[in-house]
Amino acid sequence: MAQKRISRISNEYLRALSDTMRTLKDPRISGLVSITRCEVTGDLRYVKIYVSVLGSEQQKKDALEGLKNASGFIRSDVVSRISLRAAPEPIFELDDSIKRGSAVLSILSEIKEEPKRFNITIKADFPDCLKLFEEEDNFLILTHARPDGDTLGSAAALCYALTKLDKTAYVLENPDITKKYAFLIEDIAAPEGYEPETVIAVDIADGSLFPENARDYIGYVDLAIDHHRDIPDYARLALSQPERAACGEIVYDLIKFMGISLDKKMAEAIYTAVSTDTGCFRYSNVTSSTLRTAADCLDAGINAAALNRIYFELKSRSRMMLDGIVESTMKFFEDGKIALVIIDEETITSLGITNDDLDGISGFPRRIEGVEIGITVTQRPDGNKVSVRTSPDADASAICRRFDGGGHRCAAGCTLSGSLEETGERLVTAAIEELSKIK
Repeated sequence: MAQKRISRISNEYLRALSDTMRTLKDPRISGLVSITRCEVTGDLRYVKIYVSVLGSEQQKKDALEGLKNASGFIRSDVVSRISLRAAPEPIFELDDSIKRGSAVLSILSEIKEEPKRFNITIKADFPDCLKLFEEEDNFLILTHARPDGDTLGSAAALCYALTKLDKTAYVLENPDITKKYAFLIEDIAAPEGYEPETVIAVDIADGSLFPENARDYIGYVDLAIDHHRDIPDYARLALSQPERAACGEIVYDLIKFMGISLDKKMAEAIYTAVSTDTGCFRYSNVTSSTLRTAADCLDAGINAAALNRIYFELKSRSRMMLDGIVESTMKFFEDGKIALVIIDEETITSLGITNDDLDGISGFPRRIEGVEIGITVTQRPDGNKVSVRTSPDADASAICRRFDGGGHRCAAGCTLSGSLEETGERLVTAAIEELSKIK
């Protein structure tokens, strides 16, 4: 697997290097040098670049000298194009094999025919996405495990938009989807046996968040659209805008860039995405862009009041009982600045709690006056699911990154193993340390 990864990195490096070479103006290089292949070392410290030079022996010598002089620029420019974590030092060598050079020139078409597994993520913008949409077809859109309104709304809106381009597009049915959000994709769920050519992931910050039926696509995703801090590393292209309140905002602007007007179905999906990821526009992540997005959805004819009632007002009897238990068992630390909620599996089972009932429960502790950091731990068969919500002064993602999680500054999550008591203690300790940074 490691060797395959290095091989793919070498190929991606070659692609980016071809673009970089076109920017070089040195007459010793321009028009004379062809890159035949690249070999990145296993530790990513060096890349051996084989070149073919047209001309005499002196011209070949001069070309190598020119490449060495430009190696610093080449090193930084290539890395900026492919978001490679390391910056390999280029080493240039002559390669006069015409046959080998011809083979490398056809590398893009060869890779196109092979099963695609990507080990390098390239930063993308709207034109890159549109180019992908125009050139490819048979799309499949993925959502994250335990899907919320943002991932499902973003997926549905993008899927409808692609069909407006006369493309075949579906959303992979998520095994964890709940009744509250199921209507969003009921008409666009991928049929059994559907074989996609192009895979897109929306609002999936990390490969660990792929649902079980989507794990085979990790490393084969053509485009990831996300609004978390880190660029997803499981896809070939990544459109990441962490300043956005919701992934749905990015998708909406992308749809506009595609030249498509919102219809009612797309608008319902976009509104679901932005409203649910902002707590009905109450959270600190809301910007003027968020509100303009919502306004455009209303202009497209949605019934916002009806959607708000479904998402933010209606509660089952089970959820009402759960709220009472949470209120009576919540623990406070550091003079009430930290609140901890623990929901065990027995409570979930005895009350008949569904995933819809748990929606929004993580925001409960932060509604209490004086609480800077709210921690909610929900016991699951696969581990203790942790949600952290903080005031703008504290960093929820910093707390969760200690436990291989992540997210946004004011809202993040992770999963921990062990007893609920031990999990709570570890999280409170991390929260106290984060609290100490607040002036």
